[in-house]
Amino acid sequence: MKILLICTTSWSVAFFRKSLIEKLQSENYEVGAVAFDDEQSQVIEEKGVKFYCVNDSNRGTNPFKVLSLKKKYLKIIKEFQPDIVFTFMMKPNIFGVRAAKKAGVKKIFSMVEGGGDVFINNGLKWKLIRFAVCKMYRKSFKIPHKVFFLNDDDKAEFLSRKLVKEDKVEQVFGIGVDLNRFAYKPVKNYHTFLMIARMLKTKGVIEYCEAARLVKQKYPDAVFNYLGGEGNVTVADIQEYIDDNSINYLGTTKDVRPYIEDCAVYVLPSYREGMPVSVMEAEAVGRAVITSDVQGCRSTVKDGYNGYLVEKGSVDELAERMIFMLENKDKIEEMSLSSRALAEAHFDKDKINEKIFGVVEA
Repeated sequence: MKILLICTTSWSVAFFRKSLIEKLQSENYEVGAVAFDDEQSQVIEEKGVKFYCVNDSNRGTNPFKVLSLKKKYLKIIKEFQPDIVFTFMMKPNIFGVRAAKKAGVKKIFSMVEGGGDVFINNGLKWKLIRFAVCKMYRKSFKIPHKVFFLNDDDKAEFLSRKLVKEDKVEQVFGIGVDLNRFAYKPVKNYHTFLMIARMLKTKGVIEYCEAARLVKQKYPDAVFNYLGGEGNVTVADIQEYIDDNSINYLGTTKDVRPYIEDCAVYVLPSYREGMPVSVMEAEAVGRAVITSDVQGCRSTVKDGYNGYLVEKGSVDELAERMIFMLENKDKIEEMSLSSRALAEAHFDKDKINEKIFGVVEA
């Protein structure tokens, strides 16, 4: 059997899809993958995956480029000749499934990993884009056998907007975490916080920096580390917080584990997520979490049990929770164990991939 995974970035194929690919290969599937770039092509091909690149952008809105995607996908599908096509994220979910249907692929599956900018932003431009995207989703999501969702909120929104029918819906708790690789580690540095995210406004990067500055006024020994590459926010945009020692900017890394192990509390003040991998990884290591009370994020934290949910965009509430953590070492210890328990119960990659494979095989 041959399966083609249509994704956005080669990085997501190499790392987010890694455990699913391994599961499929263990069941004797030949795996192919498509992405908008080829930066990780060598890593992907070393895994025994046939890799294809279609030059595009995950966030691009040029209508001519967008509409040409179906033709590009169709060409690849005809070359690879898969028995199954599995699409991930918005553009593949809209155009990949249509190409798969036109090519005569028998089994087609999709996964919604959050709403992204289209469902976060509310300016006139984004409302128009959202209207068009919803219309395309309604047409495209008539095609897949099943559509996987990573949280209750996205599932409810897609159902309420009539973008997908309920009998097509399947839910899993994110893409999962390797609980052995992200093993539990006792907390060492109770005054250290960490955020890992690409520098996007919608990740809450500025809120994290502002909250860190407020907390440092009361607790100058507190440490606020930040990992992430530039996006629509740049290093220049956060330079003032680096210069006054509000945050420590650590650049990017291929292995986040030492940084998670070094912190006591993981922070993600995002505006919306599918199911944030960084939070699941932090919980697996056994770290308390402060995150926004929004789609996706709220599915990873039981407020008061393994962390706290704060209002999206509220620097003051974020700072208050950070201060509470600094003043309550015993709470950090308690939440550390609770996070690991939550990760073991819900975020085990093996259990999640077993469920996905069971649906694909059915």
